[in-house]
Amino acid sequence: MELDSVYRTYRPLLLSIAYRMLGSVTQAEDLVQDAFVTVQQLDRDKISPVRNLKAYLCKVVTNRCLDYLKSSHKKREVYIGQWLPEPLVQDYAGVTGSASAAGGDPIQTIVLEDTISYAFLVLLDRLTPVERAVFILREAFDYDYRDIADFVNKTELGCRKIYSRLKRKIQDDPAAELISSDQSEQLVLRFLHAAATGDMDGLFALLSEDIVLYSDGGGKVSAAVKPIISSQRVLAFIQGLLTKGGGAGGVRLVKVNGQLGFVLSNPSEPFPTVVSLAFRDGRVQQIYLIRNPDKLRHLNLG
Repeated sequence: MELDSVYRTYRPLLLSIAYRMLGSVTQAEDLVQDAFVTVQQLDRDKISPVRNLKAYLCKVVTNRCLDYLKSSHKKREVYIGQWLPEPLVQDYAGVTGSASAAGGDPIQTIVLEDTISYAFLVLLDRLTPVERAVFILREAFDYDYRDIADFVNKTELGCRKIYSRLKRKIQDDPAAELISSDQSEQLVLRFLHAAATGDMDGLFALLSEDIVLYSDGGGKVSAAVKPIISSQRVLAFIQGLLTKGGGAGGVRLVKVNGQLGFVLSNPSEPFPTVVSLAFRDGRVQQIYLIRNPDKLRHLNLG
């Protein structure tokens, strides 16, 4: 198979694996590009061709992701505030004539799955690098345990045990609850309507008592350094956002990692804020505000 054809065939899959592993579109692109450079070097050096090129590329990308996650651990320790993944933002089909928020490649080529919501991506970040690899390869891409064991240099039995344990653990986490797209969209629209009309009682009724709001500014823009917990504190935070800038900001509906979210813009700030909501039992359980400009540069949100 010609390298150009290999690139077109496997790049979406490899980007999908790397993005889920790293929570970064830009870093995923770099690692996938490096993997293809490795294959190109094998061809140039006349080394015996790889029997299963797809498996080989997946193994290379997985191992480079593991190495990167291990090396970035100390960087996370000094990160200012809450670290959140880079979002994937796409047009919301329900808005007629909405401008593109996707920004083209690589967003268009990453394989999006409804089972991997933004909240779920945040949840995966709590796992160790190897746990994350085993769970993603099995859950999202349905690889058999023999291949996974080869990718992460573990035994097949060990990978089975890791996945089984994580499956039970994750099912009990609020972020793991999946609701239908229609129900999710209705709740997001109710949330926005209450906020836009100043219906604080209606807004408060939509918040879970133990709701958590996460805001990632990365030290580049203003953001809550620590998670905000409880419905009353989150409501007070939202009220502050609504009054900021005299209400001159704008709201645009978009898809954030396959689910309805929105983008907040304010004339007084050079970068917008991407917002994703997660629900449990019909109420907002988590709110994610992605404000770090470095995590929005891959998007066309202007």
